[in-house]
Amino acid sequence: MFLSSNLKCFIVLAKEKSLKKASEILFVTSSPISRRIKILEDELGFKLFSRTDHDFTLTKKGLELYEKIMPHYDKMTELEDYFSQKKTNVNIRRSLMIGVENLNPFLFSLLVKTRKKTESVSYCSCNTKTSVESLLSGEIHGVISHREINDNGVMAMDFFSEPACYLYAKKFPQYQLSDLKNTPIIIPTNGFYEDYVKNAHAKILTICPTAQVIIVDDIHDYLTLIASGEAVGLISESMVSFYQNKTDIFNELSCRVEAFFPELKTYIYYLKEREITLKYALEAIDNTQANA
Repeated sequence: MFLSSNLKCFIVLAKEKSLKKASEILFVTSSPISRRIKILEDELGFKLFSRTDHDFTLTKKGLELYEKIMPHYDKMTELEDYFSQKKTNVNIRRSLMIGVENLNPFLFSLLVKTRKKTESVSYCSCNTKTSVESLLSGEIHGVISHREINDNGVMAMDFFSEPACYLYAKKFPQYQLSDLKNTPIIIPTNGFYEDYVKNAHAKILTICPTAQVIIVDDIHDYLTLIASGEAVGLISESMVSFYQNKTDIFNELSCRVEAFFPELKTYIYYLKEREITLKYALEAIDNTQANA
C-alpha cells in the first residue's frame, strides 16, 4: 500500500545478507529481487550492496540508508496493517501476508506462479515453532501447513490436496502393492512431508512385510532405475506434472493414483476476523490456477 516492492526487497536483503534467504522470506525467485535492487540503485545513484559470491553486504551509503529508513519503515508497516483492516473485504488492495511452513518445492513453484497473477496475496517462509505466535500477533495473516494446528482462536480451512501416485515403467504391467516383495519402493522426502513418509512406509510394510522401502532426498536420480523396471516410486501428483515438463525419461514411465495412500493435505490457518478476506484471496488463487 505505502511501501514499494523495491524497498521491501532492500530491507529484507539487508537483514539477511543472502539472496537465497531473502528469496525464501519474500517467497519469490532471486531474479526479481536482484532486478528491484538494481532499479533502486539506479534511482538513488549509488550502490547499496557489495556482492561476494552469494553474500550481500551493505556499502557505507547502503548502511546509512538502512539505518535512516528503518524507523520509518517499521511505522509505515504498522500503518499498512492498520488501514488494511479498515478496508472492505471485497476491495482487497493490500497484500495479505501468508506464512508458509516447509512445503515441498513443487507446491512452492505453484504458489510462486500464482503470486505473479494474484496481487492480493504475498508469501513468506515461517518457522513451525513461531508461526502460530506470528499469526496471533498479526505479523502474518495466515499460515499454510501440512500439520494439524490446534490453538484457541485459530481457524482452519483446506488449502490444497493432491493424491499420491505410483510411478513405474511403461513396459511392465501395473504393480500391485502386494506384488512388490523384491522390487524396491522409492519414497522421496522432497515430495512428501516427514509424517507422510513415515505413514506411507508403515502402510507398505503392513501389506508387504518383505518390501524394500528406500527413502531418498529426490526421486530424480532414480528415474532411470524406475524406467528399467528395477524399482517403483511413490510420487505426488504435483511432482508428476513437474517432471513431465522437465525430464524426457518420463516418456518411458507411467503413473497411477494409489488410493491406498491418503491424499496429501495442506491447510491454511487464520484468525476469525480474517476469514472473509482470506476466502476472497483464495478464490483469486483458484481462478488463476483454472486459467493457467
